[in-house]
Amino acid sequence: MVDALRRRLMIRALGYGATMSSFGASIVAAQAASFGRESEAAAPTLRDMLADPLLARSLYRLPVSREFSSDGAAGTNRTGYQWIEEQRQGAEWIVRAYAQGNRDWMQLGWRELDWGLDRQQSDGSFASKDGFHSTSFFVEALARACLIDPDGASVPRVQGLVHAARWLMRRDVEEKGAYSNRPYTHRRYILAAAFGQAAEVSGDNALARRGETWAEDGLALQLDDGTNPEKDGYDVGYQMVGVLMALRYLPVCRTPALRGRLRAMVRRAVKLELSNMEGDGAINADNSTRIGKEHARSGKLKDVPYGEILQALVYGAHALPQPQWFEPATRVARLRGWLKG
Repeated sequence: MVDALRRRLMIRALGYGATMSSFGASIVAAQAASFGRESEAAAPTLRDMLADPLLARSLYRLPVSREFSSDGAAGTNRTGYQWIEEQRQGAEWIVRAYAQGNRDWMQLGWRELDWGLDRQQSDGSFASKDGFHSTSFFVEALARACLIDPDGASVPRVQGLVHAARWLMRRDVEEKGAYSNRPYTHRRYILAAAFGQAAEVSGDNALARRGETWAEDGLALQLDDGTNPEKDGYDVGYQMVGVLMALRYLPVCRTPALRGRLRAMVRRAVKLELSNMEGDGAINADNSTRIGKEHARSGKLKDVPYGEILQALVYGAHALPQPQWFEPATRVARLRGWLKG
């Protein structure tokens, strides 16, 4: 199973030396021609998208965080385990490791994910606070890591992944989790990505079907103006977190018609987001329902997630394709001081 995954995912990474304005845009233009702008076509792989030169020269050249311990505990788990989702930081290290060819970052990423797997219970859960939502975050991260680094997708890791995903599918667990997720559209796309990527790793068709169900659930919530509602309104941060998760799901989505609907959702959602972007790349969050109003697990006030916005714009530029999104993505990277050269 793992060997077959490796064979499927061994692709040639894009070069890192060229600028996004020339090299990246020309690649996407070629993709658009080859797709015939067919909205139901297969999307580029996740590894194709995250190897984009703009990302490699900006966000992905930077460390993820300093908030981890030598044993792999991440975020608030350093002072006592509470949230399995904190360990998703490991997947972000693996993303950067792949983009930069950094072996140390790859090892750190797996150490953080393994720390999480070590907390797995016999039923597949993790005894985490907000168990359904927190576990969905971790399953998505673990599945994504396996897709990015097939050599690291060992049998125990894949088994733990499937066990956790199947726990999320338990009727009693899902009913309770779905109820708590009701106000948050982006959580549907976390689940779609989690199940879809886990299915790609494991070959488990039941997981693939559940991923499609959650994607359909998310699509049904989008409003005519492109809003993916968060607490009954628009939020500039979670709008793009949901888009990013949908774009992580798109490469593993098996149903052409669903791929077409996801692309249409992303176009509408990003158009609305860009209407809130200033000329320098800053995002106006004044009227958001959550950003600037809620606090994260760490206690910090939630701010505009520019890293997620940048990735969503670049992934979408490749996957839809929408090459014009490289320009606002570059503005975001420059605003944040991430762009090198």
